[in-house]
Amino acid sequence: MQTTRINGRDLRLLLENGYKNLKLNSDTINNLNVFPVPDGDTGSNMTKTFEGGFAVQDCESVSEFMKGFSKNTLMSARGNSGVIFSQFIRGFAIGCEEKQALSVSDFAISFSSGVKYAYRSVLNPVEGTMLTVIKDGGKHISNNCERYSSFEECLADLCAETRRSLASTPELLSVLKEAGVVDSGGAGMLCVFEGMEAYLRGEIIEDNSVSSMEFSASLNASFDADSVFEYGYCTEYILLLLNSKTDVTSFDHTAFVSELEKLGESIVSVCDGEIVKVHIHTFEPNKALELGLRYGEFLNVKIENMSVQHSETEVNSAQKEKYAVVAVASGDGIKSYFSEIGVTAIVDGGQTQNPSADDFIKTFRKLNAEHIIVLPNNSNVFLTAKQAAEIYTDADVLVIPSRSIAEGYSALSMMDLSLETVEAVSESMTSGLEYVTTGYVTVATRDTCLSGVTVHKGDYIGLDDDNLLCACQNKLAAVTGLLEKLDDIDDKQVITVFYGADVTHSELVQLKELLESSYPLIECGYVRGGQEVYSFILAIE
Repeated sequence: MQTTRINGRDLRLLLENGYKNLKLNSDTINNLNVFPVPDGDTGSNMTKTFEGGFAVQDCESVSEFMKGFSKNTLMSARGNSGVIFSQFIRGFAIGCEEKQALSVSDFAISFSSGVKYAYRSVLNPVEGTMLTVIKDGGKHISNNCERYSSFEECLADLCAETRRSLASTPELLSVLKEAGVVDSGGAGMLCVFEGMEAYLRGEIIEDNSVSSMEFSASLNASFDADSVFEYGYCTEYILLLLNSKTDVTSFDHTAFVSELEKLGESIVSVCDGEIVKVHIHTFEPNKALELGLRYGEFLNVKIENMSVQHSETEVNSAQKEKYAVVAVASGDGIKSYFSEIGVTAIVDGGQTQNPSADDFIKTFRKLNAEHIIVLPNNSNVFLTAKQAAEIYTDADVLVIPSRSIAEGYSALSMMDLSLETVEAVSESMTSGLEYVTTGYVTVATRDTCLSGVTVHKGDYIGLDDDNLLCACQNKLAAVTGLLEKLDDIDDKQVITVFYGADVTHSELVQLKELLESSYPLIECGYVRGGQEVYSFILAIE
């Protein structure tokens, strides 16, 4: 059977198969990391971004489906690859506007619109990345769409061209060639397209993973025994249909949704095989749960009191501040220290656990300040923070371009919130960033040779912002090794060491002795960071 037109439901099924293929290969994509460090997360970020899109109601209209899918993907975007992917989806959705169904030609036009928005999302687009891969794929199907008689032909050709383009990324980006890898974001896009093409060939990719049980309800001093319960509960669950309770193959999802509609509003329910996802605002969450239990058992449940959230907003509005500072951080010590030196709210995350745009927006909503200043503290979080800032409209949000915990620390050290304008505050925080060097020590995840440094899996490696500098047998040697390789170390005045969860007291004492003897003219400070990925993060100024 040849497919010549696809509607909203068809497109959803194609995308779901693409998502499942991406998820299946996410670990492989994560390992396509230039540096041999345990923070490759492109596959995970793209998968979580993509997954968020599916919390949208089924719809015959391509335009209506993509409108909701795009909005959800923008909110769930995390990491640079996730943001670029979400903007590609946004552009594709704009290309689908007012379309009930897509022809092959319509698909090519929407794809080209997606490429345009993906490129716009990056300040300085670099070729040899996922941008190149989708650009080449889109250009190829646009130039050839008149000869395609079906979507089967179009997607097979798209996959072939994307595969060719991905293989050529090391020729366009020398750092990929030296590391012996292709671009990870481009590899993720290929997985998506291959999954979509596989669906048209009748290959349905299985995804048998389940979420862990989570039940949460929050209370706050702003909602107490004298409060009026006005807003009900936001109730969400993932239900596994059981043959012991219903005939899974003939489960009537439409009738199920009709029953939900009797219980509340803001309903979103998606049925994918034996999995049913439900979101509902209701005053009777027990009845929503009872409805689900008629047909199966829960894999995940979350219930939140919306009156608490509303009360928090009212309290915050009454205490509105001129400035609030949000910082991304991981490690109990770093979070605590940042809070002590001026951070209003922490967004949990960083290496290996990039927060989503929605994580930022939820934090912004709790602050209700006139101006919210954001420190992403990671080059792979900056675009997500910017996207969240653009989406959020209840305050002026300014994102400081801090690429690391070290740069975030420097910005906080220079911050002056007594200044009259947010522009002046921003200038106080960014004025010294160009003079900050960040040093990292971690364990190598694979054998490699980069920048003339031979690395064996398990070595301790020292890196600065952009380069692999040394490989050593122990973590202390890696610290001194990376400092020795810095060209401007003699011009530096201060080194602040954030030491990780794996650093012992004895090692810390030894490091202090090493730095004092090697760099007697540099002031050294030490902060218990408690971070997991890096043994040491150094702010060198």
